[in-house]
Amino acid sequence: MKYKINGFLLSADIITAVRGEDKINFTHQETEALKLFFASEDGFVDTQTLESTIWGDRVVTQNSLRKLISGIRLKFDDKNSFKNVRSKGYQLTFEVADESVEKKSQKFSKIFLAIAIISFFLSMITIIYALSPQSIQALPKISQQTVFESNDYILDYATYNNALYVTTRDSKTSKLYKTLNRQNTVLLSTDYPGAYRGIEIHSSGRTVMHVVEDSECKIKIFERPVENQIDEIPCNRQNAYPSFDWIDKTKFYITFNVTPTASIKPYIYDIETKLLEEVTTTNFNSENSKIFTDSFIKAHGTGIFTLRENHLDEMSLMYFNGDKKKTLYKYRSKPFSIAVSESDLFFVGNNNELLRMSLTDNVYSQEIKTSYVLAPQTVKIDDPLFLQNDLYFSLGNATKNIITSTSGKFKYSLGNTIIDFTYTTKTLSILALTNSGYVVEQLKNGTVFNSIYIDSKLSLRHLAFHQGNIYLAGASGVYKLVDNVLISISDIKAIKLVSNGQCMIAEADNGIFQFEAESSSFHMFAVQGERAFPSKYGCLFVDNLSGYIVNEKREKIAKPILKKLLFEHMGRITHWHSVGDQTHMVDIESGQIIAKTDNRVLYKRVISYENDILYLKKDDVRTSIVKIKLD
Repeated sequence: MKYKINGFLLSADIITAVRGEDKINFTHQETEALKLFFASEDGFVDTQTLESTIWGDRVVTQNSLRKLISGIRLKFDDKNSFKNVRSKGYQLTFEVADESVEKKSQKFSKIFLAIAIISFFLSMITIIYALSPQSIQALPKISQQTVFESNDYILDYATYNNALYVTTRDSKTSKLYKTLNRQNTVLLSTDYPGAYRGIEIHSSGRTVMHVVEDSECKIKIFERPVENQIDEIPCNRQNAYPSFDWIDKTKFYITFNVTPTASIKPYIYDIETKLLEEVTTTNFNSENSKIFTDSFIKAHGTGIFTLRENHLDEMSLMYFNGDKKKTLYKYRSKPFSIAVSESDLFFVGNNNELLRMSLTDNVYSQEIKTSYVLAPQTVKIDDPLFLQNDLYFSLGNATKNIITSTSGKFKYSLGNTIIDFTYTTKTLSILALTNSGYVVEQLKNGTVFNSIYIDSKLSLRHLAFHQGNIYLAGASGVYKLVDNVLISISDIKAIKLVSNGQCMIAEADNGIFQFEAESSSFHMFAVQGERAFPSKYGCLFVDNLSGYIVNEKREKIAKPILKKLLFEHMGRITHWHSVGDQTHMVDIESGQIIAKTDNRVLYKRVISYENDILYLKKDDVRTSIVKIKLD
């Protein structure tokens, strides 16, 4: 069934409408509102239903709904069809355009044609299914059991003697739980978030655990889970979450970097000799010699699976064996782990589904073919691990990043997790991940006026709002959003996209690129440039040749006093950097601290917002660990 408003015929999915040569594109919020009107008996929908359906739990002003309806009116060029029923809601007058009702002769002929077509396709499907029984796979039968629940954020977990050991954190504390028969016992606790991190337990009971004590990174080794410590390895804080995998009772793999500026990759530690040695039988080096992080590893046979994060903030599931390497999967967001058994590899896909890949004796040469263990889920799943012949994963343990402020007066959540945001020409633009791609939302004066959902497999991490247009960038290049569609304008693998509304530059590994409006493309501007940020003085960056902060006109603006990241706040250029578990903002002229955050800033996201400072932090969670058995 289709609908008409003021002569405009709406598409079946209510995303567009056409009238002659005129075409309307609706935002996600406008589509949701129209669906409510069409589903009602008389076109009336009360205010509460509209607000709760369109914005959910988000806090919006009383004018948000009025502005949304006004925007729809303008698009239809129709003030009369949308009636404001004062203090109650809105009523829409529309026509039903049922295109399936035709002349009787055409009607019956179409029915017979449809029956013939359906019969043909059913026959073909039957034949194909008979010839290829493995081409259509039903979801496996599984049984699920919740084995751990908490309000804390789960960092890692392991099993030993039927007990589950879980490291967690909240905004102020860290805990290590022992869970047996679903009863949680706190083994360790401290008033410091992130004190207990990765944990891996050998079948003998030997345990390796990553801890932070007195601001020092340590790898502790115990004879039994957190009992009788037998060894300790110092580490550096740049390696925030090393991964472990036991080889035997005396040796284990550990992702490590000997110097803070080196790549984080697998090493082998020997408890008896107390030697940390680089893995020489496998070549883990990147093809372009850029810095990388192997954030999670699992050995399989003579090879190793790894979740590798490259210098462009892009993560891939890879397999290494000797000098051979193979990319098995590329991610939009960053997972925490994979699960490996003798015959299967399990991992969470980009659409929040749990996938299985059967493994052969030659993983490098085998075909990459996956099947569902769990179809796409509405609640975030992650952290799959294969422990003592059982498959586990976390539920709701999403690394959901939210925007907050140094004043504590601003808090914003969007999609699965926010990855970038910018404030340009009085417009706050926010980029977040969804199960199927991305969402961009924009606010003015605290009111949402634009929400765009994008289905995409592209790797995008950065956002700019430039002269009324939205641009996204990342490892997949730079894209302009036109009529809710991503249009490629450059293959630059940007690590930052900056605009103050008048100029726009992209920072990449090989320098600074400037945007040209006439050609709608970027050109190389400065090879020796870094730490780009927007300012009232233009699009600024640090020129490494002169040591000065310069703009897109190459005018010298200021001299940095620290080799730290930069932004402008209330007209003052400011350094910001982490100090312990806080982030300090330091004025470059006076050297004085102008603001501090309660938590470390995530993913280098800090902006000025009127007289406040916005940054990314982790939100509170409600999590559980689930054990599943496959029939």
